[in-house]
Parts: sequence; structure tokens; C-alpha cells
Amino acid sequence: MRIGLFRMFIFLITAAMFQSTHAAAQTSLAVAAATANRIEEDWSVVVSSYDTDGVGPQITTSMSPVSDNSTPFVAFDLNYREYPDFIAGGMQTQVWSGANLAGYATQGTSQLQNNNETITWTQRMTLGSGSVTYLVLNGSSQSFGQFGQTYGLSPVSFPTSVTSFAGYSPATSIKNSGASWESNLVTSMTLTQVRYYSGSTLLATDSTQYSVNLNP
Repeated sequence: MRIGLFRMFIFLITAAMFQSTHAAAQTSLAVAAATANRIEEDWSVVVSSYDTDGVGPQITTSMSPVSDNSTPFVAFDLNYREYPDFIAGGMQTQVWSGANLAGYATQGTSQLQNNNETITWTQRMTLGSGSVTYLVLNGSSQSFGQFGQTYGLSPVSFPTSVTSFAGYSPATSIKNSGASWESNLVTSMTLTQVRYYSGSTLLATDSTQYSVNLNP
């Protein structure tokens, strides 16, 4: 009986410590977001197979400075381009203000062509002088090669009334990302790390592995 009570005591203490640590970590990230003027998300997508004729899979991530629709956001399409006309292959970033397309940038024409392929990249959002700038960095995959700003994908910007990233949440990125076509060909989509910066100073790192639900 005493052993059972002791184990229960240890369990309760451990649970309380975990909750306290988790709460402190979330508070630290919230403070970092409110202070940051730059946020970077690292993404990894694993594709099990591909469909050249069907242009699949079609993959999209989303990033927004806030968790609601009060300001424009950016979508990043992989393996297809939607505007001004649908075209197979390549990639495209799009700025959306409500239901209106406010701008876009494209790169490449290649389609996915390898089984069990991993695609990785960093997407960065910077806030300053009444505008938000979004760009893709350090992109790499077998099918697309190296991609991002250095390799031809231009940044996109939009005006905003937002004055801080206090409303940013990785959960919003996850909720609005996925494979819109042939999701059965995608093994996983994961936001592997989020970093918060003030200028060149790293304020905080969130290494939680956020996984996209590919079959919502």
C-alpha cells in the first residue's frame, strides 16, 4: 500500500513538473514572438511516389503573421503553379488578401520524379516598416534540385497593419498546409523547427515536430 502511494506521489510530482516546464516554454515562445521581427520555419516533406500524368502530389504550405484572417498570408505551392494559369511542375509563392490574389512569384518547371523523396526548405517571414516580406531559403530535393531566393524564387511582400508577431502561431501554419491533390502519395509533412529573431539575434527556438494531418 505504501509503495502504491509512493508511486502515485512520484507520478503527480512528475506530471506537475512537466506541465510547469511546458507552460514556461510556451510563455517563453510567446514573449519571443511578440519581440521578434523575423520568424523562420523549417519544413520537411517525404513523398512516397509520384504521378507525372496526374501532376501529383500537389503540396502547399501556408504562413501568416497572425492566427486569423485580419491580414494577408502567403501560400507556397510545390510541384505545380496555379497562376496566371495552372501549369504542372515547379513552385510558386502567392500572397492572398482574403479571397484575392495580391501577388506571386514562380520558379522552375520540374515535376516530382523520384520515389521516397525528401524535400526540405526554410520559409522566412520578416516584419518591418508596415510590410511583411516572405521568402524561401535553402530548398533542396532530388527532383527540384536547389531552390529558393538564391536560386531564382523571388521574395514576395505585402502591406500590413500588424506591428508584431504576437499573433503568429505554428499551429496556424500546420492547419492551413497539406497536400491538396493525391495526398496518398505523401508520407509526411512536418514543420521541424521554428526560430524567432530580433534582427540577427536568435531569441528562441521551438524544436517541436509539428505534423500536418494529410487525411483531415
